[in-house]
Amino acid sequence: MIKLNKISSAFLAVNRNSVLAKSLCATALMCMVTFPATSQETPEAPEEDLEVIQVKGIRGTIQSSNNIKKLSTSIVDGLSSEDIGDLPALSIGEALETLTGAASHTEQGGATEISIRGLGPFLGSTVFNGREAANGSGDRSVNFSQFPSELFNKIAIYKTQEASLIEGGVAGQISLETVKPLDYGKRRFQAQVKGNWNPDESDINDSARDFGTRLTASFVDQYETDRFGEIGFSIGVQKDVKSNPEQEARSTSGFADCRLDPNTPYGIYSTSGDDCDDDDSGLNPNGDGGVNYNIDPETGLPIDDGVPYVFAPSSYSYRQNITDDDRESYFAAVQWRPSEKFEMNVDLEVSDRLFSETRNDLVFANSKRLDDPTVVREGQFDTPLVISDSGSLISGTNYQRIETLSTYIERLEKYKGGGVSFIYDMSDVFSVSADLSYSETERRESLYHTRLQSEPTDILGNAVEGAADGGYINTAIEIGQNGSLIPIMSVRNFDVTNPNNFADAARTRVDLNQYRNNSITALRTDFEYLPDSDVFSQIKGGLRFSKLEFDSVPRSRDEFTNDDDDVVYAAVAACQNSQFPESGFLSSVTGGQALITNYDNDGNVIAEGTGNGFATFDPLCLARAVIGDDPVIPEPRDTVANVDVDEETFAVYLQANYDTLIGDYTVRGNFGVRYVNTDVTSIGLRGPLESTVNSDGSITVSEVAGELIEVEGGGSYSEILPSFNAVMDLSDDVLLRGAVYRALSRPSPSDLGFGRAFTGLTEDGEEAEDISAAIGTAIANGNPNLKPFTSWNADLAIEWYPNEDTVLALGGYYKSFEGGFENTSVNETFNVDGEDLETIVTTQQTTEDTSTIFGVEMTATHAFSYLPSVLSNMGVKVSYNWADSDFEVEDANFGASNIINSDGSITERVGIVPAAEIFGFSENVASAQLYYQDGGFNAQLIYKYRSEYFQQYVSTPGNLRYVGDKGQYEARVSYKLDSNWKFSLEAINLFNEPKRQFNPTPDNFSEVNVYGPRIFAGVTYKH
Repeated sequence: MIKLNKISSAFLAVNRNSVLAKSLCATALMCMVTFPATSQETPEAPEEDLEVIQVKGIRGTIQSSNNIKKLSTSIVDGLSSEDIGDLPALSIGEALETLTGAASHTEQGGATEISIRGLGPFLGSTVFNGREAANGSGDRSVNFSQFPSELFNKIAIYKTQEASLIEGGVAGQISLETVKPLDYGKRRFQAQVKGNWNPDESDINDSARDFGTRLTASFVDQYETDRFGEIGFSIGVQKDVKSNPEQEARSTSGFADCRLDPNTPYGIYSTSGDDCDDDDSGLNPNGDGGVNYNIDPETGLPIDDGVPYVFAPSSYSYRQNITDDDRESYFAAVQWRPSEKFEMNVDLEVSDRLFSETRNDLVFANSKRLDDPTVVREGQFDTPLVISDSGSLISGTNYQRIETLSTYIERLEKYKGGGVSFIYDMSDVFSVSADLSYSETERRESLYHTRLQSEPTDILGNAVEGAADGGYINTAIEIGQNGSLIPIMSVRNFDVTNPNNFADAARTRVDLNQYRNNSITALRTDFEYLPDSDVFSQIKGGLRFSKLEFDSVPRSRDEFTNDDDDVVYAAVAACQNSQFPESGFLSSVTGGQALITNYDNDGNVIAEGTGNGFATFDPLCLARAVIGDDPVIPEPRDTVANVDVDEETFAVYLQANYDTLIGDYTVRGNFGVRYVNTDVTSIGLRGPLESTVNSDGSITVSEVAGELIEVEGGGSYSEILPSFNAVMDLSDDVLLRGAVYRALSRPSPSDLGFGRAFTGLTEDGEEAEDISAAIGTAIANGNPNLKPFTSWNADLAIEWYPNEDTVLALGGYYKSFEGGFENTSVNETFNVDGEDLETIVTTQQTTEDTSTIFGVEMTATHAFSYLPSVLSNMGVKVSYNWADSDFEVEDANFGASNIINSDGSITERVGIVPAAEIFGFSENVASAQLYYQDGGFNAQLIYKYRSEYFQQYVSTPGNLRYVGDKGQYEARVSYKLDSNWKFSLEAINLFNEPKRQFNPTPDNFSEVNVYGPRIFAGVTYKH
C-alpha cells in the first residue's frame, strides 16, 4: 500500500536498502505502513545471520527520540515507545515537557497547556490522531492532563510547518497518536495499577482520600480471515481517582490605582474614609480616587503625570482546599485491511472527569481602605505605608472587615472524539484517502458559597473587643518581607480561629459558574502520488472542511441573605468545624512567620488567633441554614454576556516531497502551499435592562426576561501559507536543516464573542451602590472581527549524530508577526429601567503592527556506555530554548489605549504599567535529564525550568497576569522483573516549588499556589 510518510518516503526514494528503512522506521514508530517496491532495482543482499540488539527502557526511548529528530524532513522533536504505556511520564503534559522548547502551565499540580519555544499555547496547535481536539477552556489549547500517557504510543512536536499539516501553529504543532492494531502486529494485554500519595494530603484531617488509585488496562489483537482480510482492534480504559491538594494565598484581580497624593482629599488621603478608589468630595475630575492618565490636549501630557499611586485590591485572602478528582478515560480502535489496496480505520476516545472541591477562605475584605499615614486611629498598627516604584504595596495598615467564605464546587468535563478514515490504492503509484472526525467537550461547573463577616458581638452575646461598629478591625499587612512569598497579616484583638466571631451578613450564593460547549466537525480528503522521478519522491494534496462551534453562558446566580440573628447564630454553632482542617498550612511560603498574628492593645501577642489557621465551616450545612432548604443550582440564563460562535474553515493544499543529490550531498525535504478561508459568525443578545437593589444596599443590573433579541457579528479572512523544508546530509552523521514558511494562529473561540459584561457584576463583594456605577464600565467579551496572527518564519539548524545515543543539535529561528492586539474603548448606550445610560465598552482588536520573535534552541543527548563500571549505565539529555520578542500587550485597565468618544473624537490614554510580551512567552525554557539503566532497572532525575510569562485570564483576557519563573524536579525509578512484570516509583515537584502569580505588574502580588510533591507507585503486567 502507498501509505508513505515524511520519514519513510525519504528513504525509499533514494533507493536505500529497504531492510534498513524498515528498521529505522520501526525504531521511530513512524512507519505504520507496508513498503511497495521501489522504481529502481535493488541488488540482492547476501544472506547472513544478524544479531539484533534492541535497547529498551529510558535509553531506548531517548534513542527513538533521536531517530524521530534525525529522520524527519521537518524540525521535529518527539517520543515514541514500542509498547502502550511505556512513555516515561505521568501524563502527556509531563512527557511533552521533556522535549526541547516545550513548557507547561500548571493547574492543580499537573501540567496542562503546553507552550512551544516559550510561546503561548494559542500560538500552537494540537492534533489527536491527526485531528483537532475540542476543549472546555474557551481557547484552542488542549488540557493534556485529561489524556493519560499510558494510552499513547507516540507524541511529537512539529516546529516547522508543512502544507499538509492542519493550519494553526505559529509556534508549532503537537501530534498525539494512539496505536493502530494491525501495524502494532502482535497480541498484547496490559494492566497497570498505580497508587498515588500526596504528602500534603496527609496533613488534611477530613480529606476526600488519603491515597489515589490509577487503574489502566488495554488489549490489542489481530485476526486474518479468508473472506474479510486482516482485522485488528485495540481497546483501553483508565480509572484515575485522586486528590489535588492546594494551598493558596490570593488577592482579587480587580486592582484599583489609588492616588498617593497628600495634596488631594481623595485616594489614600481620602477625607471620606471610604475605599481609596472612591471620591465623595466631588473634587476629582476623573470621578474616582485613581490617577487620570488621559492626555491633556493643552499640555500633551497625562493629566496626572507624575502623581504616585498604589495598586490596591478589593481583598486579600487565604484559601484551604479539600479536593476529589475522578476521571475515566476510554479508547477503542478498529483497523480493517480487506486487501492490499484498501484499509479502513475507526477510533473513539472518551474522557469523563468529575472534580469536586471544598474551599475554606479567610478574607480581609476591605483592602482598598488603606489608612492615611498622616492620621492615626486608636488601635492602628504602626506599620509604615511602603509602596514600590511600580506601585506595588509592600506594607501598610487597614481598617476592614474580616470574612469567612465556605464554598463547595463541582466541575464535570466530558470529552468525546473520534472518526473514521480510509485509504485506497488506485494503482501502485496513486492512492486516495479520506477522514471524517468529530470532537466535543462539555464543561459544567456549579458552586455554592456562604459568607459570614466579623461583628462586634459574637453568637454567644459576648463583645468582640477588636471589632468596632460594622465589624471593622485594625489590621496591618506586609508582603514579601522576611523571606515570605505571601501577605503576612496582623490583627488587633480579633481571634480569626474562633468561628463564633463570624456572625454577621450571612449571604449564600448558588451559582452555575461555567457552562461551556465546544465541538469540531471536520472532513478531509487527500491523495498521494509517487512520481517516476530522480528528484520528487512524493506529490500529495488535499482539502479539508471544519466547523468549530463554541457557546458559553455566563454565571447564573441565585443569592440569598438571612437577617434573622437566631437562625444565623444557630447555623454558626451547628456548622462550624472543630479545628482547622490542615496542619502546616502555607508554612512553606511564610518564611517561618505566622500567617496571622493577633495583638492586644499593648502590642503583646495573643496566642488565640495567632498561627496559620482560621475558622472554617461546612459549606452545605451553612447554605441550607441561610436558604432554609437544600440549594438548587440555577439553570443557564440568556444574558447580554452570552457567547455563541460558529467558525467554518475551508483549506486546500499541494505538497511535493523531494529526495535528490546536489553534488555529493543528499538533500531531502518538502515544499508546498496551503490556502485557508475562514468565516466567523457570532451571535450576541441585546435588550432592556433592569436594576435590583439588594438587601445590603448594592445594585445589580440584569436583563428583562423575555425581551432579548439576537444581534449578529462576524467576519472572514483568507490566507495563503507557503512552506519549504530542506535537510542536507553534510556527512553520515551531520545534518543541516532549514525551513521557511508562513503560518497563522487564530484567536480563541471565546475571544470571538459578541456579548457585553458589566464590571458592576463582580464576585468580590464590591457591587455598585448606584445605577450609574453598575452600568458604568462594560467589557466586551470578545470581538467577532478579530483576525488571526500570521507570521513569516525561518529556521536553521545543524545536528550531529555520532552514534545512536548521541545528539548535539543547535538551531535558530525567526518569526515576523503581522498583527498585534490593542485595547479600544467605545461609548455604547444601554436602556436601564427605561432610561438610556451611556457606558464605555472596552474591547480588543487586531492591529496591522508588526513584531518579531527570534530564538535559539539546543538539544544534547549522550550515553556514557564507554566508561567503566556503573558509569557505563548512565546518560544525559539536556535541552534549552532562549527567545526574545518585541511584541507588546497592553493591560485593559492600566495600559495604553485609545478611547472613542460618543462624538467620534479619540482620547489617548498613556499606560501606567508596562506592556506584557505575547501571551505565554517565556524568555528561557530548559530541561535536563540524568538517567541510569542497568538491565531491567531504570532511573531518571529530571529538572524543568520556565521563566516568567504572561498568562491570560479566560473571562478578562485583557488583564495582565504574570506567572513567575519556576524550576521543578521530578524523579522516576522502574524495574522490569521479566517480560511480564514491571514495578515503578515516580515523583513530581519533589521540592514543593510553588506557583507565583502577579497582576497587573510583574512584581505586584496576585496569588501563590502550593501543591506539594506528588508520588506514584505502580505495577504493570503485560502478556
